[in-house]
Amino acid sequence: MRGQYDKDFFTKLPYVNNVPATAPESSSFRKLLVNTCGVEYMTGPTCCDESQLDSLVSQVKQAKAIIGSCPACWKNFLQFWCSFTCSPNQSTFVNITAAEPTNDNDMFAVSNANYWVGDNFGTQFYDSCKDIKFTSSNDFAMDLIGGGAKNWYGMVSYMGTKRPGLGSPFQIDFPPLNQTDCQAVCPVLPPTPKEEPECYIGLLRCWSFTMLITYATILVLFVILLVAKNKKAGQWLQRFLGVDLDRMEARRLYERLVISDDHDEDALEDEDDDEANHLLDPDYTPRRYWLNSRLQNWFYYQGLVCARYPWAVIMTSLVFVSICSLGWSRFSIERSPIHLWVSPTSTALAQKAHFDENFTPFYRTTQLFFVNEADAPIASGERLENLFRLEDEIRQLKSPSGHTLQDICFHPTGDACIIQSVTGYWQSDIDNYDPDQWESKLEKCTSQPSLCLPEFLQPLKPEMLLGGYQDQNYLTARAFVVTFVLRNSLNATETAKSEQWEKALLANILTHVNNRPEWEGVRISYSTESSLETELNKSSNTDAGTVIISYLVMFIYASIALGRLTSLNPRRLLIDSKFSLGICGILIVIFSVSSAVGIFSFTGKKITLIIAEVIPFLVLAVGVDNIFILCHEYQRRVELGQDESIEERAAKTLGKMGPSIFLSSLSETIAFGLGTLVTMPAVSSFAIVASIAVFIDFVLQVTCFVSCLVLDAHRTQNNRVDCVPCVRIKAPEVIEKEGILQQLVKYYYVPFILNRV
Repeated sequence: MRGQYDKDFFTKLPYVNNVPATAPESSSFRKLLVNTCGVEYMTGPTCCDESQLDSLVSQVKQAKAIIGSCPACWKNFLQFWCSFTCSPNQSTFVNITAAEPTNDNDMFAVSNANYWVGDNFGTQFYDSCKDIKFTSSNDFAMDLIGGGAKNWYGMVSYMGTKRPGLGSPFQIDFPPLNQTDCQAVCPVLPPTPKEEPECYIGLLRCWSFTMLITYATILVLFVILLVAKNKKAGQWLQRFLGVDLDRMEARRLYERLVISDDHDEDALEDEDDDEANHLLDPDYTPRRYWLNSRLQNWFYYQGLVCARYPWAVIMTSLVFVSICSLGWSRFSIERSPIHLWVSPTSTALAQKAHFDENFTPFYRTTQLFFVNEADAPIASGERLENLFRLEDEIRQLKSPSGHTLQDICFHPTGDACIIQSVTGYWQSDIDNYDPDQWESKLEKCTSQPSLCLPEFLQPLKPEMLLGGYQDQNYLTARAFVVTFVLRNSLNATETAKSEQWEKALLANILTHVNNRPEWEGVRISYSTESSLETELNKSSNTDAGTVIISYLVMFIYASIALGRLTSLNPRRLLIDSKFSLGICGILIVIFSVSSAVGIFSFTGKKITLIIAEVIPFLVLAVGVDNIFILCHEYQRRVELGQDESIEERAAKTLGKMGPSIFLSSLSETIAFGLGTLVTMPAVSSFAIVASIAVFIDFVLQVTCFVSCLVLDAHRTQNNRVDCVPCVRIKAPEVIEKEGILQQLVKYYYVPFILNRV
């Protein structure tokens, strides 16, 4: 074969020319041949002329956009077609089986040929290309160059199929060289047997779990046997657990005596009244738990100090909170999903970082979805024209820094941006669009995308441009999909350009496009790389009001519930109300959150939106309970009428309630602290801040709040107005009776829920 016959605009066929190969006629021809087909053509004759080589270059240029990212595949592709077109040994592996006459001096043009390809080369050719991804669609390149072939023979057969303008201008067949090339006669190997999955219970293998349970059971039985045989060990265990087995046995003995000696009941009551009271009341002079005793003593003296020096304790607490809150100067919010949900030690993250550093990050995408709200096709001549105009408007859009789509888009071949849209079948140019022929053009392009290449010269798969169609009938599609592919970079400056343009697109076009009359009846949705971050910011800003409202509601509730309202007299109400104490309790919760966030931010770590939105509610729910416990215990001691000072009552209040508050807060702190073992950054950072906040809240409650409680008690004792303690008024004496809230619960709420229906 030599020379070229221009049959029509799309079809150029080689001439049948059975003559020896000749040397190139010009140095430019030789140079182009070497640049295209490789150094093996630097010397010697060829079986092609310059016009054939020019056609070959223009045809393989289309494929380079698809497979050029893989040098091995690209080299094999060039070798495959260069050998067929220009090899001086062409007649040894190419046989012309059919030809057609031409108008050129009785010359014939090739219409059918056989091309013999060795199995080794074919396999290597296929293996080098089968895993290449097509960048613009993220599909396999084999779907385009080989029709989705599963072996090398299917790939070359697809490339040799006659498709003028899309594939080969004439039919090329590939006869097998031997039976191994005939896939039908090759035996199919049986599938390898599947390995049985190992048995796991959680993270432990079943065998390890069984052995662990066995050892634990043996250990428990050994301890029980040791305690049963060793009296001292049993007594030590009783003291450690706070259990009095002698008392329990005495109580059971007493119950048996009461049941068996009913006729002597009166005598027993008169004679052993004290002993009976002792036996019937398990809480009467109980054996004290050693840890609880030490904690009670500690909190008693601590409460005494806080009660005697309230202002010093309050000022010290404020200084501590202020120092911890200095970390807010380094406050920042983490919004990156990768940094939120992926462990820093993750193998996938390390591999992604390596990929990003060597091949740049995966590109950014901006997508528009046009859906016909009626159950009808979306494509029409008018809507396609509107789509052309909208895309042109997006191209002309400038960011605040003056950048357009052309400056930030991804363009792998030349200057053309990758824009995947149905308008790409007309090269995104409305001048190429014919309103009267759009249906036939769309049918042709969706069936053979390579006939309608867009500006960036990569075929557009209709599945990525249209949606809601049936049975591959793309004219019935109910949706358009438009995708703009933008560059991505590790350089923050380059990324900022794309982010600014995306925000400008959202603000100036996308948020208003649904209101345009030309798109009436079409629902337009959109998504940009910045959409997620934008929505997260909206959510956090909206939730700020919810946090404020919740704290105000809790403040009002605490102020009312903490007060002991025994009278509706206005003067008495001004004194007995606890608004100032409620404010102190809420402020302590806020100070705890502020200190925890400050300490966490001071380490240089970023706060997540989960922390900002959840921690305030969490600490509020946990912390307010302790405020009620301390206030009601103090009020109970007041009602006992014992001749004690305010400081002594506060110390005893903290001494009794402090251990339970400490142990519950400690368990909560440890529980959240265990969450730091989770490698997921969002969870571990939340656990760290929560544990710090709960612990600081506990410290401030058993110090600062106790001092505030003492100051409020002095205010109430001196008949000073709540929230304005400098004002002192005369009010009726306190009536020693239950408060209004207690009466409501006792006489109305409890009977209501316990009443039989």
